[in-house]
Amino acid sequence: MNQQSDTAQAGGAQVVRPWASLLIRDFSLVWSSCVLAAVCVQIRNVANLYQVYHLSGSSLQLGLTGFFQALPHIVMGLFAGMTADAFDRKKVILATHIFHLGPSIALAYLTMSGSIQVWHIYVFSILSGFIEVFSWPARSAMTANLVPTAYLMNAITLMSMVLQSSFLIGPAIAGLLIDHVGLTSTYFVSAAMFGPAILAILAMRASGVPHGERRRVSIKSMIEGIKFIWIERIILSLFLLDFGVTLVGFYRPILPIFASDVFKTGATGLGALYGAPAIGSLLGSTAVLMSGNFRRKGALAIVAALFFAGGLMLLGVSQYFWTAVAAVVLLGFTDSLSVAIRRTVVQYLAPDTLRGRAASMITVFAQSTNALGALLAGVAAELWGAPRALVIGGAVCVCMIVGISRAIPQLWRYSE
Repeated sequence: MNQQSDTAQAGGAQVVRPWASLLIRDFSLVWSSCVLAAVCVQIRNVANLYQVYHLSGSSLQLGLTGFFQALPHIVMGLFAGMTADAFDRKKVILATHIFHLGPSIALAYLTMSGSIQVWHIYVFSILSGFIEVFSWPARSAMTANLVPTAYLMNAITLMSMVLQSSFLIGPAIAGLLIDHVGLTSTYFVSAAMFGPAILAILAMRASGVPHGERRRVSIKSMIEGIKFIWIERIILSLFLLDFGVTLVGFYRPILPIFASDVFKTGATGLGALYGAPAIGSLLGSTAVLMSGNFRRKGALAIVAALFFAGGLMLLGVSQYFWTAVAAVVLLGFTDSLSVAIRRTVVQYLAPDTLRGRAASMITVFAQSTNALGALLAGVAAELWGAPRALVIGGAVCVCMIVGISRAIPQLWRYSE
C-alpha cells in the first residue's frame, strides 16, 4: 500500500481517505469476513423470526425469540472480552465462524424433515447468540493492531458499518430466499456463506496474539477490565453519556404506535420507520469516513448526543409522517457518530491486553441499556402517550448530557 496516496496533510493534521484502511491487506480480509458473517447471522435471525410466527402465530413467542437472540450478549459479554484478551484473537474469530455452521445446518435439517418446533429455534437462537458474543470483542480488539493509529477511527467506522449494513442487506436477502426457495434452503445458504468468511480469516498473515503479558480468564481479570473503565474518565464519561441518552431515549419499541395510531400508515409505514435508523447510521458512518481523523472527539460526542435529543423531540411533535421518518434518520445518524467515537476512543486509550474486555463492556452496556430503555419507553408511552413520552425523554436527555459534561469536564476538552 502506498500510504502517502491515501493520506494528506491539512493544517498539520493527517487527513485519512475514506477507503484507507481497506487497502491494508489483513484489515480488508477481516473486514470482508465480518461482512459475510454478519449478513449470514441476520439471514438466519430473520428466518428464525419468520418461522416462529409461522409455527405459533404468537407475538409473545416472536418477542421471546428476539430476547433469546440478545440474552447471551448480556450474560456472557464480559467473559467474551476476557477470552479476547487471553487467547489468539484470530483463532477466536475463526472458531466462531466454524461454530456458526452448526445452528444453520441443524435448523435446515429439522425444517426439511418437518420435525422443527418453536423450542428448537429458541435453543439454536441462544446457541447462536453465545457464539456471536465471542466474535465481536475479538474483532474489535484485533483491529487496533492491523492499522496505523491515524487510521483507527476510519477502521472502526468501517467495522461499525458492517453491522449497520447487515441490518439492511440480511433481511432483504432472507425475504427473497424465503419467498423463492423456502426456509430449508435459506438456512443452508446462511451456512454456505460462512465458507468464504472462514477462508478470509485463514488467509490473514498477521498474528492475533495479544501484545504484552497474557491474561487468564478469571474473576480478577474481569475486575481489571471494570476498574480500567472506572479509572479512565474519558471512557467512563462516554459510557455514561450513552447510558443516559439510551435509557430515556430508546424509541424503537414504540414506533409501532406512531405507525398505527399517530400516522395510521400500517405495516408499510412501520417498515419505513424501522428502516430509517439504518439509513441514518450508514449516512453517519459515511460522514465519519469522509471527514477523516478529526481530533475533537469529546466535543463531537456531546454535540451528537444533543442532536439525538433534538431528534427525539422532533419525532414526538411531528404532524406529518415523512417528518417523523426524517427525525428517525437523524436519530440513526447521530447514534452512529456516538458509536464510532466511543469504539475508537476505547481502542485508542486501552492497552492491547485490555482491549477485548473494554470492547465487551460496550456490548454489555448497550444490550443492558436497550433492555431497560425498552421497558422505560413502554411505561412512559402508556402513561403519557408515545409522542409526549418522546418529548419528555428528549428534554431529560438534554439535562443528562449537560449534567455529565459538567461532572466530567475533561470530555469536552478531549482530543487526540
